[in-house]
Amino acid sequence: MSTMKKIAFILVSTTTVGFSTYALAEVSLPMGWYLEANLGASKISDVSYATGTHISTTGIAWNLNGGYKFIPYFAAEIGYTSYGNGNITLNSVNVGKDQVQSYDLAAKAIVPVQDTGAEIFAKVGAARAKSHVTVTNETVLAANGTTLTTGHYNSTDLYFGLGGDYSFMPNMAINIQWNRVNGTSKTGNLDLLSLGLAYLFD
Repeated sequence: MSTMKKIAFILVSTTTVGFSTYALAEVSLPMGWYLEANLGASKISDVSYATGTHISTTGIAWNLNGGYKFIPYFAAEIGYTSYGNGNITLNSVNVGKDQVQSYDLAAKAIVPVQDTGAEIFAKVGAARAKSHVTVTNETVLAANGTTLTTGHYNSTDLYFGLGGDYSFMPNMAINIQWNRVNGTSKTGNLDLLSLGLAYLFD
């Protein structure tokens, strides 16, 4: 089982246990400011470095979100995500590294699941993706006549996601969510599957 699948299995299993404990369910606060911290697995895809190179895209990532819940069905939030480093390989040898992060601004539609303490939600907005590519093995690149384009790359792209949360206290919830930044060939598409904890201020 791949690292991404193992992490996804742990996230889903942990959240399923939490969501199934309905005896402890609480209705979340209808509105207010909130903070959210998430940890999970990230993936970089559809990015071009140099002919013949590949990227090991799965890594541990973390995310912070802050927002305001206007009504039980709608919120707006800003977020920051640090993705797992991408290891760039040529002939199965590491030759470079891609460090990626993003900032996002999104609208969040929320559907409470009546009398369960659970909600499902969808996000859509814009994200600023930032990629930093560096060489880690110039010798292998030179021996294969390959040049890895290094430097900083930025793009502003569509951001969207889906998820669900479970309130075990009126102002505390656990969540599981998947988010994507639709990037360019320089920054790649950025996926995050995460488990997190949110606090809603009174």
